[in-house]
Amino acid sequence: MNDEVFQCTNCDAHFPTDLVTRFGFKFNVCPQCGNLLPETIDYIENYFRIIQLVKPLEEAKTLLLKSKSVAAVRETLVTLEIIVREKSGLRDLMGSDLMAQAFSFKYESRTDKITQEPKIKINSLSNLTERNEQEGIKFFAMGVMQGIRNIYMHTKGTEKLYYCLQIITAVDLLLKQVLGWQSVAESSK
Repeated sequence: MNDEVFQCTNCDAHFPTDLVTRFGFKFNVCPQCGNLLPETIDYIENYFRIIQLVKPLEEAKTLLLKSKSVAAVRETLVTLEIIVREKSGLRDLMGSDLMAQAFSFKYESRTDKITQEPKIKINSLSNLTERNEQEGIKFFAMGVMQGIRNIYMHTKGTEKLYYCLQIITAVDLLLKQVLGWQSVAESSK
């Protein structure tokens, strides 16, 4: 048995470091105070570096690294909504209605023409694959607003680290579509 003792940097918790091997899993947070452990913070910072998290999500990243996972998710969702509202010009809408109108377009198959351009166009819409991509992003963004935003804005939402990371990652993907993939290069500057 290992006699080393882990001491949390956020509270006075002390527990044997071999606790991890005894139970076959690794803690990401202090079992007493719930704050992220230093090693976990390093992993998350590296993860965000690898995915090249867009700059508008920096505040959400900071909140998450301070163990404020619910606040980080809320910040992420508000950031998405603000950016889509500004880029689309649909200032009076919010939630899934905003996403539906921002990404919707009309296509006339008989003439093979776009008859109404989307407010936010993520590609040229010149073929079926591109039109499907536009529609997919629209439904994805609507789902994030309807299924996740509403939960976190009207209730506490889950604080589970893996869930919050997945939400931030999903919104990062949407923002890369909205802002253009050049935002990836800008985020690494």
